[in-house]
Amino acid sequence: MVVSEPIKMGFIGCGNIANSHMNAIERIPEIEIVAGADIKVERAREFVEKAGAEAYFTDWRQMLEEIELDAIDVCTPHTLHMEPTVAAAQRGIHVFTEKPMATELEECDRMIAACQDAGVILMVGQVLRFYAPHIEARRIVSSGQLGQIKNVVRRRWGYMKDVPSEPWSGDPELSGGWLLYGMGSHAADLILWMTDSEATNVFAMGRQINPSWDDVDEVTIQMELANGAMALQTHCLNCYAHAWDLAVNGTDDGLYVNGETLIVGGEEQHVPMQEGGGMYTQLAEFASAVLEGREPEASGKDVRRTYALLEAAKLSMKEGRIVDASQL
Repeated sequence: MVVSEPIKMGFIGCGNIANSHMNAIERIPEIEIVAGADIKVERAREFVEKAGAEAYFTDWRQMLEEIELDAIDVCTPHTLHMEPTVAAAQRGIHVFTEKPMATELEECDRMIAACQDAGVILMVGQVLRFYAPHIEARRIVSSGQLGQIKNVVRRRWGYMKDVPSEPWSGDPELSGGWLLYGMGSHAADLILWMTDSEATNVFAMGRQINPSWDDVDEVTIQMELANGAMALQTHCLNCYAHAWDLAVNGTDDGLYVNGETLIVGGEEQHVPMQEGGGMYTQLAEFASAVLEGREPEASGKDVRRTYALLEAAKLSMKEGRIVDASQL
């Protein structure tokens, strides 16, 4: 689907994360925001005015009908990503959707198929792939410096009773599981992308400890990867001790990433975040892919392995058994 500059983009969902996307797009001249849709009319109006546009709607379907668009940016709650993606694809419109792609693997597959059939791009906002420290860590892993990868651990621990910027986060009908899909989608994708592998056997446990959440607020996922390594991702919403780090261990060396600090072979180095951060870099990648007619980093097709892992974890927690994600 040939598109010329600027890419005319409409937003579906104009809340907190949409504003982060808008701020990044201000530095990307290849994208022009021309419309926005949100169930709250004032939020839609304020968003498009800030973006320098005029067209705003409370129904995204009307936006697709009335506005000529090259692309959409889906920033709705997690369980509401599939329908607008499929509808846009059927109109020949490229799609960037916030993570998670969807909270059901069957919906992910429908999104991928719709975009492939229409010849449009589907890219998922797996923003951790675009952090400069993670890019450098992946380069080291891919170079073979660590030897054969044997173990990966990703932690995200913190304390929260709610997410004021995303008031729907505590509603499983909209979040699909805030911890598993809101946070877990980042960790799962980072592990698989960092190792260039896929999950096979998966065993997960989840617990609800804090009554503030109407869902599990502690999750641990143990997995075997297709490359023979084992991996662990662990999440906690009840921990006053903060952790947000990654360890990759191989037969020859180990690597540790915490923020902008990267430790390899016991030597610490500072890898600063690039100008504009990961949000800018991923949206710039989307723009380039649309204009060049190529598959982007974090395409729907590539990211499917992340959501197979999360589907396996969800099934494992529900049924108390090991699930082979490669068969999903």
